[in-house]
Amino acid sequence: MRDMRDLIAKFEFIRGSGEVAALATVMRVVGSAYRRAGARMLLAADGTRVGLISGGCLEADLMERAQPVLATGLPITVTYDASSDEDLIFGLGLGCNGTVEVLIERVPERPAGGHLALIGRCMGERRRLALATVFRSTGHVPLAARCWLLDGEPLAGDLASGSVGVEIGPHADAVLRSGRHRNVTIESPQGSLDLLIEPVCPLPEFWILGAGPDAQPVARLAAELGFNVNVADHRAAIARREYFPGASRVVVCNPDRLAETVNPDDGSIVLVMSHSYANDRAYLRSLLTRSFIYLGLLGPRQRSERILAELAKEGIEPSREQRTRLHAPVGLDIGAETPEEIALSILSEVWAELTGRSGGRLRDRKAPIHGG
Repeated sequence: MRDMRDLIAKFEFIRGSGEVAALATVMRVVGSAYRRAGARMLLAADGTRVGLISGGCLEADLMERAQPVLATGLPITVTYDASSDEDLIFGLGLGCNGTVEVLIERVPERPAGGHLALIGRCMGERRRLALATVFRSTGHVPLAARCWLLDGEPLAGDLASGSVGVEIGPHADAVLRSGRHRNVTIESPQGSLDLLIEPVCPLPEFWILGAGPDAQPVARLAAELGFNVNVADHRAAIARREYFPGASRVVVCNPDRLAETVNPDDGSIVLVMSHSYANDRAYLRSLLTRSFIYLGLLGPRQRSERILAELAKEGIEPSREQRTRLHAPVGLDIGAETPEEIALSILSEVWAELTGRSGGRLRDRKAPIHGG
């Protein structure tokens, strides 16, 4: 999500200056590739690039192919096939045994900003979006025609009406619910259409309760990954913005009055790491029976179990589902000792939780790396 945030920021700058840029988007991947469908790269007219759609092997070629798109405004779809050695002849060397289809279009495609402005609004408002884009068409429907589905709203956009919209609707709903993209081919009176339907799911809020020195690398790494980071601590001397420059909020908060002061919403990621037994217990008293995506408690297992046992005596016990989302001790077992290593352990576990992965070794994974 960090690369999308940077791309949208660059797009808004270009749009505000009245200029245009080329946008390259991976539409379909067959086999192995560096990035999955939905990866984007913005190619400014001055040659600057934001985003990455390969390991660096396609970007220069895409810049060349983008020039006529910038000049004419007509989108094109480019196919890179690394299943043979043909791409090596041209010096591209994909390095992955797969086929990648990339849509190149000029943006903004509409005066109101088009689909990138829509994505930017959804990220700012923390709304989930399923976006459908045509990247191949045998009929009259143009490349880069789109429709979209927002939570709680009907299908909208160029393709929303008629038989095409009827076909797309269930797929968009499934993508919105699963958070996983899908490629769809639709046969319609307007011809055959190949589409990418992709989810745009803003990352949850990230709360760190405890502002000690070891919280700083956690906040830094979380911000680098694209999270909106919030830090709270009862000590005004350390709950200071200069110690957490990448955080959106740094607040002073009494652990016993957490709900009155900050009250993270149920869709948040919350990490408790105050290093005070009494304060950690006070935080968990407010948090334990909430439905967070991830609730982590730093510290040894024996300490965590003691806190949970004491809260249970007070009648505060999580449900089975809430218990599965409690990570105590927090983090993956990577042998972490230093604050930076611990931050890596914690964020790795958080990311695995968000993506539904186990956090194991890729060499032991039998399914494709980017598979479900």
